[in-house]
Amino acid sequence: MKTIYFSLVALFLASFTVTAQDFSYGVIGGVNFSKIDNFGSGEDGLFENARLGFHIGAVAELPFAEKWSYEASLLYSVEGEEFETSGVNSDVRLQYINVPFQFKYYAYKNLSIHFGPQIGFLLKGDVSIDDADYEEIEDTVNTSFAGTFGLGYDLREYNLYLKGTLTYGFSDIIDNVTDGEDRSQLPGTVHLSVGYKF
Repeated sequence: MKTIYFSLVALFLASFTVTAQDFSYGVIGGVNFSKIDNFGSGEDGLFENARLGFHIGAVAELPFAEKWSYEASLLYSVEGEEFETSGVNSDVRLQYINVPFQFKYYAYKNLSIHFGPQIGFLLKGDVSIDDADYEEIEDTVNTSFAGTFGLGYDLREYNLYLKGTLTYGFSDIIDNVTDGEDRSQLPGTVHLSVGYKF
């Protein structure tokens, strides 16, 4: 996974020298709805008890064909999960620096499809029990990898764009010995974003 990710970054940098005149950049932010597989009760629906968070950062886009672009972002993102077990409420908070690298295809005019890998660097993982102070989670994994997929729409006359992305992790959030595949703690997040390009 690391080799694939860094190969894509190298391809992005190589292409930059060819099409730098079309390079654009901006800022992006929005809300997150996140959950972690097999961390809470594991029986809720997709958005039931999902943790509400946010993301904010910078984004850059580089076209390399008529309808294709590379898009890379640097994001501060708050994710995790909220759940109740035996009457005890838990709020798991994960603070990341995420670096998604995506291919972007303009399927119809300003409507685009994006997909690609993401690497995340955990700044802090903590948990609050029944609204008490947050306490650090032990043995968290500091570097994570995920896949991303979503849709976007450019409002080019206003330099704005809208973006919805589903991210699903390939790395457990806790470095422990599990007793089977069902115990994997894989995070999943829906990002709803608004961006502005300079």
